[in-house]
Amino acid sequence: MGFTINDSGRLLRDGRQVELIAARPSHTGGNFARTPKVIVMHFTFGGSGRSSADWFRDPNNQGKSSAHVVIDRDGTVLQCVSFEVIAHHAGRSEWKGTVGMNSHSFGIELANWGNLKRGSNGWVSWTGVQIADPEMAVHKNGNPDGSVTPIGWERYREAQIEAAEGVAKAIIAKYGCDEIIGHDDISRGRKWDPGPAFDMGSFRARVLEDMADDGDNTLRVTVAEGLNLRKGPGTSFDVLELLPAGTALRPVERNGSWILVNVLNNAGVARRTGWVHSAFVD
Repeated sequence: MGFTINDSGRLLRDGRQVELIAARPSHTGGNFARTPKVIVMHFTFGGSGRSSADWFRDPNNQGKSSAHVVIDRDGTVLQCVSFEVIAHHAGRSEWKGTVGMNSHSFGIELANWGNLKRGSNGWVSWTGVQIADPEMAVHKNGNPDGSVTPIGWERYREAQIEAAEGVAKAIIAKYGCDEIIGHDDISRGRKWDPGPAFDMGSFRARVLEDMADDGDNTLRVTVAEGLNLRKGPGTSFDVLELLPAGTALRPVERNGSWILVNVLNNAGVARRTGWVHSAFVD
């Protein structure tokens, strides 16, 4: 059965409501005036998912932050805000001309330390927790510490990603969302979550696969030498893979001359998401 959402905005897993650790009402913004069509992914920049959920109801939380759900490293899902209600997960933010994304999006938090710092014996969290085998990467918007070489980021667990996929699919089924973005997309230079350890392209493909085959609006790579699929809309973004000539693509959105696409497999199902230059597809 997986995840579903009832008419009160409560999340169910296999028919049973997930545990509720309700955010303080003052840490939310009342009911949505219009149903959001955007899902925003975050990392908590903290320890356990439960500790982050508890923070959303803590009176000492002066920023009055909250999120709809928190997903722990083992895949445990905690709901903090009804999906019918605005959560304070985005802060100062903008997306496609819309300012203040709290009122226009759902927030999913993944328990994760995020960007790490060098310790005496490797990479550690900001609290000094040792993190083994971190993802070494440069953030697409620049590292938080201003460095230009790879730094450590805590990796996400597969159980956590699978749970996030299920939750995102439930949101789409209930509310018709059609975009999944990161906090680092809507608050560039201020936030770095979910960061380079989160494979946004793969996650989008996994969640939106059922939406890939919708009519005949399919593009194909036209250059014989192949086309770079990139993490973002520009040549400064990392290359995810080289797409052979003839690869089928489903457009998702446009940013200037760049197109966010689902890369389709032979069955017409999205297997990955990324950006291509419009001059090389038709």
